[in-house]
Amino acid sequence: MAAARKLLLVGLLALGWAQNAYVQLIHAVADVVGVSFPYVLDSVDIYLSTDGGTTWTLAVPDFKFRQATPYTPVPANSTSNIAGVAPGNSTGPGDILLQYTLPTLAPGSYNVAMIAGTINFFSGTADVSIYYYQNARNIPQNPSYFEFILFHGAADVGTVGAYLAWDRPLAASAYQPDVTLPQYAYSSSYLGIAPDNFLVLDTNTANPNDIFPIGFAIPSGYVGQAGVIFASGYVNTPDPQKAFALHLALGNGTVIPLGSREVRRIQLLHNAADPALAQVDIHLGSVGANPIQLDFRQATPTFFVDGPAGSPVTLVFTGRGQSTPLATTNLSLPPAGTNAAVIAEGVLNPTAFAANPNNIPTDFGLVAFTGVEGWAPSGSFKVIPFHGVTDAPAVDLYSGSTSLATNLRYKDRGSLLTLPANTAATIEVRPAGQSTALVTYTLSAAQARDGEGSIVFASGFLNPSANQNGPAFGLYVVYPDGEVQPLSTATTTLAKLNQPFVQLSENPSPGGEWALTVSAATAGTLPYEVSTLSGQIVRQGEWTLPGPGTWGYTLALPELPSGVYLLQVGSQTFRLVRF
Repeated sequence: MAAARKLLLVGLLALGWAQNAYVQLIHAVADVVGVSFPYVLDSVDIYLSTDGGTTWTLAVPDFKFRQATPYTPVPANSTSNIAGVAPGNSTGPGDILLQYTLPTLAPGSYNVAMIAGTINFFSGTADVSIYYYQNARNIPQNPSYFEFILFHGAADVGTVGAYLAWDRPLAASAYQPDVTLPQYAYSSSYLGIAPDNFLVLDTNTANPNDIFPIGFAIPSGYVGQAGVIFASGYVNTPDPQKAFALHLALGNGTVIPLGSREVRRIQLLHNAADPALAQVDIHLGSVGANPIQLDFRQATPTFFVDGPAGSPVTLVFTGRGQSTPLATTNLSLPPAGTNAAVIAEGVLNPTAFAANPNNIPTDFGLVAFTGVEGWAPSGSFKVIPFHGVTDAPAVDLYSGSTSLATNLRYKDRGSLLTLPANTAATIEVRPAGQSTALVTYTLSAAQARDGEGSIVFASGFLNPSANQNGPAFGLYVVYPDGEVQPLSTATTTLAKLNQPFVQLSENPSPGGEWALTVSAATAGTLPYEVSTLSGQIVRQGEWTLPGPGTWGYTLALPELPSGVYLLQVGSQTFRLVRF
């Protein structure tokens, strides 16, 4: 390649042009090695004519796939420059297969010429063109950055989106590409980044929730330089040398492959209501500088994370500005190409707080789940419900008569829901399996953001007085940019949610006994009353609740005649049928 550059440079300078433009040529046609008819472009010879094709000079011999020339002078203000492409080791201009007239180039300008396209080996035709970028840079405008343009030259991939994974503007969405590129197109302008960034691609721009599972690392050490990052090759090919990849071409002709990394999106939400965790610093690996700082009910913007799926990431939680760890947790990175939420949950000392009514451990830790979608089609707003209240029983969520989630227990997530955008909705919280709403919240029209996805999460304590006077129960919505908003309470009998939760067997035993399961947050007594449909009381009593937990009881009514009765237990009413 060095000999080719020297030949090109000497040959052009010998022509003695007084005014020159500068062109970098990049070979991005993924030919298939071993195929010999009728075109073989894996290695080509580039010829140049400056007189409209009358005479030719061999400018770049043996020009291979994913190689580049340095910026090289060509005549400016000329309409007679023609490039010819011939197979490698050609014998002369008579072997030229394809000819391209160069555009008129301004004196002193820098221009990128990308050879890209495909070969149809069955029909014996080539669809190969030269694509120009005529406002290129040999040096960056900001010497503190590496600046580059993008070119999409992959032969079997349609329009792609590209994200800069790090150093993103605060207002930038991780679901909105920084650049959208049709096939065989350049980015409209240069991108400037600090070193050690990487690119994430979206190959399904109709649904930005989908990202390519592999990101591409931009190597360090090139601050103060400018270049071209180009995609080439095939996503589907048996030839590993021609597989889809990204490469960086510098102005001196050096081409560097970008290393690949598994990548996914993650949003971190602080929903641990323990008052000792009201303000935390989250350190990666060990306590150090620049932690993630979150208050209770705050979230990070959605960000990109690279690394092998399943790799453990240690998160150390300290008080704000402190160095003594309050808790250390491990997160296993979710699969590549997914969107995930990681929610800090629980309390540091469960014995000092009310127990969970469903006997679910409430120790502090991380709850991670995938399937998050931060983007929605126009006219839609997406929601994932999440139960994050340590002392609350299982609940059902309804919007009017529409079920949103059933039997959602602590640390459970519901299915992804699609709601009309810009439309208010009610969310009823009911005890699991019951029809009476204990509290109703309103998701306002402004909160149902068009084109976005979110998580609506239950937060706080049902009974703050039994939980060190921690924050009270509520529903909140978190968006991909990290903004958290409370849902307003439309109606409330919230205190009833903290009462013991009773589940009754569907049918009695032959002897007229019903089995009851009672989940309680505290010790106490639970009165019950059995009556006829006309209101006549036929049995009264109470059960003793030893403490927080789930307890079993039997209701025996062998003396009652066959019929239909009502059982009132605390705030819950059941229908009994005695056969």
